[in-house]
Amino acid sequence: MQMSIIHERDVWDRFIDQSPGGTVFHKWDFLKTVEKHTGYKLLPYGFYVAEEILCAVPLFYKNIRGVKMLFSPPPQSGIPYLGFVLSRNCMNMKLSRKSQRLYEMGQIFSNEVDALSPNYVSISLTPSITDVRPFKWNGFIIDPLYTFYFDLVQSLEEISDGFNTSKRSAVKKMDKYNMKLVQSKDIAQFYESSLERYREQGLTFPIVSKAYLEELCQLYPAQIKVYSILDADDKMVGGVLTSEHRKVTMWIGSVKPAVKAPVNEFLFWEFIKKSKDEGYAVLEMGGADIPRLCAFKSQFNPDIYVNYRIYKKDIIGSMAEWYYMNVHRRKTS
Repeated sequence: MQMSIIHERDVWDRFIDQSPGGTVFHKWDFLKTVEKHTGYKLLPYGFYVAEEILCAVPLFYKNIRGVKMLFSPPPQSGIPYLGFVLSRNCMNMKLSRKSQRLYEMGQIFSNEVDALSPNYVSISLTPSITDVRPFKWNGFIIDPLYTFYFDLVQSLEEISDGFNTSKRSAVKKMDKYNMKLVQSKDIAQFYESSLERYREQGLTFPIVSKAYLEELCQLYPAQIKVYSILDADDKMVGGVLTSEHRKVTMWIGSVKPAVKAPVNEFLFWEFIKKSKDEGYAVLEMGGADIPRLCAFKSQFNPDIYVNYRIYKKDIIGSMAEWYYMNVHRRKTS
């Protein structure tokens, strides 16, 4: 097995499309847009056995004032997870053979990372990567992360029966607020309103720029969509950016709005109905790792899925991490 850069867009996208674990975030033009707007250099690696690609992983590298950083995904891209994508053939191998291949990948990847000699490495894996032992065995620290899923195979009645009393009541009374969910093409309005709401709550909006979102929506209009929630006067009271590829992910937005109407309750219920009607089996809404969001979203009784972050850092990387978390984020909040 060998690991090398994949230079051909078509080769990369064909592999991502054929892999059960590929996401729209892994698509070539998406990654190049991330590279363009974040300033991190894209390193699209593939793991080969002869001519067959068994795995692909997009890494992003940047030297910031002498501190070498390696991410997947990079900061301010808003991407919830990225990392490794296994081929269908690899995912379907018997355990003994698959474990051997993953062990080889772990060793080769660790050697490649050592050659790049970064001070800080952080890779957030998709929920499809569950065996992280090869990374643990090669010195990576394993950090479990969590996300919320709705199983849309259930009936709407079964889903709503799982809501707690207050959320079931809110859904039943929703009509009196005369809200509606509409797909929008106004990225500027979504971006500015989200930026404002994050600032009001002392939070940093996790997106590098409005132009970044505009470009992604133009590149992937069928997969990246923005929705607005309008009140009875057609005033925007909420919004969300979604990823709709194999499953629906409520990607960015849905910050608690400064109105008394149950906007987020309406948003979740409408997306459950909409996603189910469109034939999706899963709706992902995230937030399971943030206590204030977890407490609210748990009231809708979603399932919890785990994905992993693997990381390494030396002393310089640890100092850079501390500065980012304690100084830089406060300055930009």
